Amino acid sequence: MADGHGNYERMIGATVIVGYHREQTPLMVENLVAGDDGDDKIVLLTKVADADVPEGVYLVKSDRLDALAPLKRAGIPKAQKALVCAGSDAETFNTCLAIRELNESVHVAAFFEDRDTAHRAARIAGVETVVANTSEALVRAAQDPGAGQILMALSAANVGVTIYSAQTQNPLEVATLQQALTTLDATLIAVSQPDESDYSFRPYPELLRAGGAFYYLSKARMTAKVIQTAAGGGDVSIVV
Repeated sequence: MADGHGNYERMIGATVIVGYHREQTPLMVENLVAGDDGDDKIVLLTKVADADVPEGVYLVKSDRLDALAPLKRAGIPKAQKALVCAGSDAETFNTCLAIRELNESVHVAAFFEDRDTAHRAARIAGVETVVANTSEALVRAAQDPGAGQILMALSAANVGVTIYSAQTQNPLEVATLQQALTTLDATLIAVSQPDESDYSFRPYPELLRAGGAFYYLSKARMTAKVIQTAAGGGDVSIVV
C-alpha cells in the first residue's frame, strides 16, 4: 500500500486527486483539509514514481490516469469528490469521461489549459472546470494593484477569507439569506438558479428557487444548521 499498490475501491466518500504536481499537490491537500468539507479520506492517483505524498494521503500508482482499473483502485466508484489535473488537457478530458463512467454522481473538478476543451468536458462529462486564467489575473494585477493577490487569497481555504458554497432545498428569499449571512459575519457574493449555468451577482433575484446555490465569503465554512437557524429556522433547508 505504501508503494501505491493498494486497492481502495470499497472506500466510501473519498476525495480522489488524479495527477501529481510536486509543488501544487501538497497545497491542494492542505486546502482540502482547511476547507473543512469532510475531506478526511484523500486518495492520490499518480504516474510519478517518486511522488512526495503528504501525510495521511492514500497512494495509488499507475502507468495511466485515464484507465478504469487504476481509477477503481483509487476509490472513484464510491468517491464523493474528484480533482483532476493530469499531464495534458487530452488526458484530463479522457480521465473525466472514465470517472463519469464509474460514478455518475461524484462531483468532479478538473483543470484545463484550453477553454474549448474545458467547455466540452463540462457539457459531455458533467464536470466543473477550472481554466487557466493567467491572462485575466495579469490584467487585473496591472490595472488594479493588489487585485491578483486578493484573487489568489480568495481561492485558498488556508488564507484568510475564502469563497464557500451551499444549496437551498426549498425556495428562499435572497433578502432573508443576505441578512442571515450578515449576522454570521459572512457576505453573499453570488447565487445560481437550478438548471442555469449563469451566476447572478448584484442585483440579485428576489427568490432563490429550490435546488439553487449561493456563494459567500467567510473566514470558515458554516454548517447547514447554523445558516438555517440564522435564516429563520424550520422553514429553511440548507445543504452544504
